[in-house]
Amino acid sequence: MTKRDYFNYENPKFYALRDPMRKVMKAFLDAERYFAAIKEVVWGRYAMPYLADAIHSLEHKQPPRIDQFSDAMRQEGLEIEYPGTEELAEPLESLDEVFRVCVELTDSIDRTLQMFIDAADKRNGDRGIPQTDKRGKFPALARQAEQLQIDNSTDRTKLLESWAMWGNQPSASSFDKWVKSRYDLPDSGEDDD
Repeated sequence: MTKRDYFNYENPKFYALRDPMRKVMKAFLDAERYFAAIKEVVWGRYAMPYLADAIHSLEHKQPPRIDQFSDAMRQEGLEIEYPGTEELAEPLESLDEVFRVCVELTDSIDRTLQMFIDAADKRNGDRGIPQTDKRGKFPALARQAEQLQIDNSTDRTKLLESWAMWGNQPSASSFDKWVKSRYDLPDSGEDDD
């Protein structure tokens, strides 16, 4: 038997992780691509360079999180899969729509991570197999996914704060300067990438 004969999603031991893993990966990949598209709309249509940079920073957080998630899966000997991503179909006709879509992206990441955590923490007794201990089958995977969930929640909080501030109807330039300070962005209005 080779490593690949055992450590794969066809093995009943790992089967329950495949769909949740794919959903997590799709959520991260969608977020990366959609934050990139949203950044362009904010910069081009709304002329808010700091808000565009803040959203750009969210785009750039996704690849390291994908790597972190992939590394966790490799600890179990499992390959990661990369589902396709569609184009962003939202018209983004207002900054409220921009914030709504950005928050929905973080919510999607949170939901899929929670599904993965639930699958990784599934108890043997939940499947009719006598339970020999009280721990989940993949507790380390679940805890690593929880850390990603925490990091994502921090991003969501900043988005909600920004959306609430925009709801106070400040001038566009005042709001953009507030975003600069909230996201600790450089003075130029451009990031260092």
